Amino acid sequence: MTGLRRKYPDLENKTYRKFMSLNEKILEAHQNKNLSLLVELYQEAAKNVSKAEEENFFLVQAYTFALELSHSQVLFLRRELVSRGVEE
Repeated sequence: MTGLRRKYPDLENKTYRKFMSLNEKILEAHQNKNLSLLVELYQEAAKNVSKAEEENFFLVQAYTFALELSHSQVLFLRRELVSRGVEE
């Protein structure tokens, strides 16, 4: 049983598989230094968690990589983080 399964024992198998697949994609994007893809994947990860703290974590990751690239999502992500009280 993985740490994620221990932490969230009620996670449905379908949701678990989707999240683990997303995790693998994130790891591969990091390995390949595909920052643009990381922006998208971290935004997707934010949509697939249930706690606001986890959602904020993934959005901050997406925002950080978006800033590095001057990605088209920078303004959207900043507004979202400001509205959540995470960014000023």
